[in-house]
Amino acid sequence: MNGESRHPQANIFAALTYLLGFVTGLIFLYLEPYNQDEFIRFHARQSIGFSVAWFAIGVVFGVFIAVLPHGLGALLNFLLTLIDIALAVFWVFLMYKAYNGERYRIPELADIVDSIAGTPNA
Repeated sequence: MNGESRHPQANIFAALTYLLGFVTGLIFLYLEPYNQDEFIRFHARQSIGFSVAWFAIGVVFGVFIAVLPHGLGALLNFLLTLIDIALAVFWVFLMYKAYNGERYRIPELADIVDSIAGTPNA
């Protein structure tokens, strides 16, 4: 178990923050006693940021796919599928890192989430 964690199964709960994206992120960010553990809170905030970014990518691509000519839209749709697969693999990677007690920071995204949450960079 990580030295900064107070909850006995903090690694499991940190991994679970990613399970349903921003939904489980929000649950663990505000549900007692998990919201008292900084390790769980870190992963909950990152889960929220990651799922919002993934959703935003899908929306942006979806708009372009809808308005571009069929051939170019199909190409973008294929590209979006590849991006979704890569993000799904990365999502599992984040869960794995949290489960192993690691505080893996997504470059740039973690800094943005920390600035929104008002927490210093770790």
